[in-house]
Amino acid sequence: MIKPVRNWLILLPAAALVAALGYWNLDSDSAARATRGGSGPVTIDFYMTNSHTTQLNDAGQLHYEFSASRVDHIQETDISLMTLPDLHLHRGTEHPWLISGLRGEAGPDGNEIQLFEQVRVNRTDARGRPFLLATEHLTYLPDTDHAFTDLPVQIDSAQGVTTANGMDAYLKQGTVHLRSTVRGRYETE
Repeated sequence: MIKPVRNWLILLPAAALVAALGYWNLDSDSAARATRGGSGPVTIDFYMTNSHTTQLNDAGQLHYEFSASRVDHIQETDISLMTLPDLHLHRGTEHPWLISGLRGEAGPDGNEIQLFEQVRVNRTDARGRPFLLATEHLTYLPDTDHAFTDLPVQIDSAQGVTTANGMDAYLKQGTVHLRSTVRGRYETE
């Protein structure tokens, strides 16, 4: 009789410890209990890891490819938070625009994408000339292929280096309008 009681006295604290660790592990899940800037708790209703999306245009040509190491969807706001977003805008052409950052956020309808931290916009044109635009925050509007920022930008191209505060890029037309404090260093060929 004493032996079964002794076994239960040993197993009961071990079971309580396992239950407490399991509860602590569930409660510490940062993705499920994320908060955004003091606006209260939010619920991540689903997430994806190593996501990759490919879309073709009406003619069956590659329109865009999107990948991210993680995408969290916030139930309350219908916003998706992205880690290491990478967007290749082919638009049926041979020379895609490549947009990437460390973090990103897509609005509920996908009409606005924000990229944060080490944002890069790359392209190589038909003549093989590289173009790299770097900033810390970029807003991209997919419907109009318009990308813009109010923050400092640096453009490295075959012609030289240009810096400015703020810019508007119209990717379909391949033009960039710099807003203010534009400085450049150009090399002659």
